[in-house]
Amino acid sequence: MRIKLTLHAKQKLQTKEAKMIKIDRKKILEVIKQPLVEDKALNPHRSISKLSENLSLAVIWKVENGIIRIITFYPAEKGRYESKVRQRG
Repeated sequence: MRIKLTLHAKQKLQTKEAKMIKIDRKKILEVIKQPLVEDKALNPHRSISKLSENLSLAVIWKVENGIIRIITFYPAEKGRYESKVRQRG
C-alpha cells in the first residue's frame, strides 16, 4: 500500500522542533508499519511508537482509495497516549 503525507505533515517535517528531535519521513513510516500501540477505533487512526527514552511519536493517518495518508504527527510525553489507547481497546 502506498503512503503519502499531506501538505501539513510535509511542512511539519521542516520545522525546527521536528529536526531538533530527529523526526523524519523514515521514522513516521516505521510508526505506521510497526507501532507500539495502534488505535483503529477512531477514524482517522492513531499509531504510537517510542521516539526516545522520554518521548513517543504519535502519527494520525487514514486510508483513502487504497493509499495511507499521513495527516499529522506529534511528539508526546512517553505514556501520555499509550495508556488511553490501551484502556479503549
